[in-house]
Amino acid sequence: MSEMLLYPGCAIPSKLPFVESAARYVLDTLGIQFSDFPGFTCCVEPVGLRSLGLETWMVAGARLHSIASKQDGSILTLCDGCTLSLNEVSEVLDSGGAETANEVLKEMGMNYARPAEVVGFLPLLHSELDSIVASSVRDTDLRFGIHPGCHGDHMAGGPEGAQRMLADIVEALGGEAVLPKAKVCCGGSLTSVNDEVARRVSQEALDEFSDADVLITSCPFCFLQFDTITRGKKVIHVAELVASCMGWDIDYMSHHRTRD
Repeated sequence: MSEMLLYPGCAIPSKLPFVESAARYVLDTLGIQFSDFPGFTCCVEPVGLRSLGLETWMVAGARLHSIASKQDGSILTLCDGCTLSLNEVSEVLDSGGAETANEVLKEMGMNYARPAEVVGFLPLLHSELDSIVASSVRDTDLRFGIHPGCHGDHMAGGPEGAQRMLADIVEALGGEAVLPKAKVCCGGSLTSVNDEVARRVSQEALDEFSDADVLITSCPFCFLQFDTITRGKKVIHVAELVASCMGWDIDYMSHHRTRD
């Protein structure tokens, strides 16, 4: 297997460092070998930022792929948005965009030749489900509202794929999965664009999970939207749940905004 280069994205290290800590604990406990991504830069988030500069997004992605490919490594992303962005940019690069990107990269002494494999944290956890259960020292008995988020849905080819992965993890650890009756969005991409609409969209999502004790997501943007902006129900990142069941004795809820 190629070396896994841990790419945490921008939102997690800057706003949710406890999520990165949990993810690293999980990887170490599972014995998954990884190293930090060298020369880390932003992927240029694929919904808001990409629209402000398509070429910037393409060059940034080409640079990251070229770094990983040169090391014969795969990119292990903690953020579903990064997973989506890096997968989509490789398709654009391999469909004719590489020439434009390489005109910029050559000024850095770099060259994009081929894409690196991109491994999302949620699919990785799902593929290691048996090992996660075997490594767990405690169970959970909570009812979890399953919300992978729009990036996760897209990454997994539709809501059924991402929801099922997240639900399987919850159920394997003793929890009960509460699935929404309709596709819901956290409203995060509308925040600061139209706050009123964003709040309504976010509240509709919370209403779908009225029977859940807590929301669980794999997306840092959804986490921030529910925990910091909408509030009203506790939300955790899947890395926190898995790490806690594995014996990560950190009071991670003390770092959350929504605690009651």
